[in-house]
Amino acid sequence: MANNVKANAKSSNKHIRSRKGMGILPKMLVMILPVVIIALLVVALVSSSMAKTAVNEQTANYIHAELDKNINIIDGKLEKVRTTAEALSIVVSNTYQGMPMTGYADTFGNMVLNDDLISGAGIWFEPNTYTGDEAYAGQEYVGPYWYEDNGSIVEDWSYSNAEYDYFSQEYYLNAKAMTSLKAVITDPYYDPSSGTIMASCSAPIYDINGKFMGCVTCDMTLDIISTLVSEITVGDSGNAMMTTGSGVYIYAKEEEKMQSGLNIADDEGDIATIASSLLSQDEGMEIIGEPGMYLNAFFSTVPEVGWKLIIIMFQSEINAPITNMNRVIFMISAIAIIVAVVVIGIIAKTIAGTISSVNDFARVLASGDFTVNSLKTKRNDELGDMSDSLNEMFKNNSNIISNISSESGNINDASSTLGAMSEELAAEFSKISENMVVVNDAMMSTGAATEEVSASVQEVNTSVEDLARETESASREVKEIKKRALDIQENSRRQHDIAINIANERRDELEAATARAEVVNEIANLANAISEIASQINLLSLNASIEAARAGDAGKGFAVVAQEINKLATETDDAVKQIQDTVDSVQEAFTDLSTGSNKLLEFVTETVTPDYDSFIQVGEQYGNDANLFGDLSDKISEMAENIQANMNEVNKAVQSIAESTQETASRSADVTDSVSSVSDAVDSVADLATKQQATAGTLTEIVSQFKLK
Repeated sequence: MANNVKANAKSSNKHIRSRKGMGILPKMLVMILPVVIIALLVVALVSSSMAKTAVNEQTANYIHAELDKNINIIDGKLEKVRTTAEALSIVVSNTYQGMPMTGYADTFGNMVLNDDLISGAGIWFEPNTYTGDEAYAGQEYVGPYWYEDNGSIVEDWSYSNAEYDYFSQEYYLNAKAMTSLKAVITDPYYDPSSGTIMASCSAPIYDINGKFMGCVTCDMTLDIISTLVSEITVGDSGNAMMTTGSGVYIYAKEEEKMQSGLNIADDEGDIATIASSLLSQDEGMEIIGEPGMYLNAFFSTVPEVGWKLIIIMFQSEINAPITNMNRVIFMISAIAIIVAVVVIGIIAKTIAGTISSVNDFARVLASGDFTVNSLKTKRNDELGDMSDSLNEMFKNNSNIISNISSESGNINDASSTLGAMSEELAAEFSKISENMVVVNDAMMSTGAATEEVSASVQEVNTSVEDLARETESASREVKEIKKRALDIQENSRRQHDIAINIANERRDELEAATARAEVVNEIANLANAISEIASQINLLSLNASIEAARAGDAGKGFAVVAQEINKLATETDDAVKQIQDTVDSVQEAFTDLSTGSNKLLEFVTETVTPDYDSFIQVGEQYGNDANLFGDLSDKISEMAENIQANMNEVNKAVQSIAESTQETASRSADVTDSVSSVSDAVDSVADLATKQQATAGTLTEIVSQFKLK
């Protein structure tokens, strides 16, 4: 065996020395560096994504805020024009029947001069409506228009004719379609004569009855709004444009688009691709263009008129901060990777040197040579702990092997002596075990006979106990029967007396109720009297109605009172009839009740009372029978108690014998088991002594393989 151990040690040492593979530094670089690179990439991508989302959200919020601000400004200017048109409409509605045309010229002219957004205003009456000035009475077209020309007001009647037919114009039809006083602004249009974009605001004129009488218009030049839109800029590339609700350009950088009335859907640029989405939504953002040249189009809607304000900005400008951030992140990541490689190399080189020293020391110990010196290390990390543990193991194993070598001879001698003594003890315990088996069999036979006698006595005792319990139960039942008989007798007497008393009380109450029934007749008499009074009231009301009719208009109020009295008399007569019917029903019911009560009293007196007498006699007989059964039960119970006492004495004696026998048999079995256990233990000790001798020899051979100081 010693030769096999030496051969295994040499083979293991040879295998360790010939092992080849990747070193610690390459392994750490292969395992750690990819993790660092992946982590940095993930951080960079996540940071870029989060930054892109945040920048896009901030940009969108800023642009939408800019849109809302300018839309509020535009809506405020339009609302001012709408308010002016509605105010002029109210003025005309209140004065069209008496105000001369010169009065309107002053009012409308001053308004045009004082409002920069309004370039002209007019009144457009329905045919044959205006009556404030005789010069225009009976005319079909009455539509004066006032506009500014070099600081003065010009009154123009060139649109007041069948050729222009202002009744068919959009502003007139918009006002006529209104059901209440509310100004409406038409879609803007390009005016070639002024070279500007214009729109008309019209408000309906109603008379005092709400009839449509025409409309008032205020024409707007949208230069102020166009200038406002042109000044909207966001960043370096963001600029604005505006269209009508149908998509026609109100303002664009290219003036020809406004002059030609171009629709955004017909534009040759990329903006046409989002026309349907832009016109179908109140606000939002769409992306247009080609990869690398994407444009973000943010838009919102002006209330009431539905005009679209659009801000377009290059996506690349929005993403510029993100691109710069990504460039910085990737540069930092590259530097971090280089630093990680250098740090990993330094750490791996230090670890590899320490592990090499530990490995050389372990190889010497693996060969069985314990004459070497302990490891020297100054590290305070896990490798230092491993070196200290290996030195401690070297020290402990050296001491253990030395002790094993010195004690293996002593173990061999002790094992030989212990084996001889075990054989002698085994022989003696075998004899004791045979004798105890014979004693145990005899005691078991005695115990079985005693158990049979005890079981028989127990059965007899059980039967006597059952008889005693049944007798006691019968005695209790007899007492209960006797008690119930007395209860029946007493209850019968009590119910007999109660029935007689109830019959007498009901007879007295019936006689008193018969006397009180006369009240019903009095109610019938009162009802007849009320009926006669109601008839008289009815006649009086008819007479009052006749007199009121003769009095004419002066008697109308009295006629109403008479009708109410007549109605009250009729209702009183109906109520009296119901009372009479009810009284008849009550009298019939009382007669039936009286007849039934008399029959019930006769039944109680002639039938129920004799039955209670019979119950009393039966209860007395029931009690006598219960006394007889009680005496018999007492005698049987006394006899059962005597038998049970005698059987208990017999059972105690048998139980005492059985317990003594069982205890003796139990102790005999315990002794037999103990002898058997000790015998087995002696055999085990003998086997252990033999094995210990073999182990001592093996330890001697193994220890001889190690080199000790």
